[in-house]
Amino acid sequence: MARPATRLAQTRLETAALLVGRYPVGEADLIVRFFTETSGMVGAIARNARRSDKRFSALEPLHLLRVRIDSSPVRELGTLTEAHLERPRLGLTTRLSAMEAGGRALRWLRRAAPTGGAEPQLWYEINMLLDRLDHMSGMDDDAVETLLAGTGLRLLGATGWRLELEQCVRCAKPCPERSRSILDVAAGGIVCRDCGGRGEVLSAAERVALVAAITGTVTSLDGFARRAIDIVERALDVHGRGEAT
Repeated sequence: MARPATRLAQTRLETAALLVGRYPVGEADLIVRFFTETSGMVGAIARNARRSDKRFSALEPLHLLRVRIDSSPVRELGTLTEAHLERPRLGLTTRLSAMEAGGRALRWLRRAAPTGGAEPQLWYEINMLLDRLDHMSGMDDDAVETLLAGTGLRLLGATGWRLELEQCVRCAKPCPERSRSILDVAAGGIVCRDCGGRGEVLSAAERVALVAAITGTVTSLDGFARRAIDIVERALDVHGRGEAT
């Protein structure tokens, strides 16, 4: 006599989330990717999301969402059953520079965040950046880029790719406060000449500015912010897990 089929139990995830990717599939569905507060990176399929704007109208990046996802052990993707706005960031969406900074930070997050399990420091950093961009309407572009640079450098630290900027990554010799240094992103920080340091040269002021951006104790990098952002991008090119776009 045949044994009855065992029904595999479904699990339900209800959590705050940020939308970090949405990809069309078939005629009406979307595959969506969230960075969630309780479970890190999570993928799901949103059935008929492209056929009805009302069904999942909250599926927009930058805002804080509340989502419900049902999943099964035999399926790679869960099923998105509910998504609504928990905290809209309407101020952020009124300024192009803020929107671009927020979008770039989400792309960094896609590349940096590991799968499987909560990442509280990453969750804190990305939401702190988005909240500050949302509430600082008078922020000039340099201040926006400084915030973004600091967040990117801290994201690297939260994922184990922190750039060592105060001593040689190979011999641990401290870098003199007023000396230039050689930054080797692939090596993970500054490398002294005795250890064969090769890479871009940082002035003493630039190195100090990077350290200040990491600690969040500076509001302007005086024209160095874009270079700092480029350093984050190159570090993710070396270490990043996910897609760059």
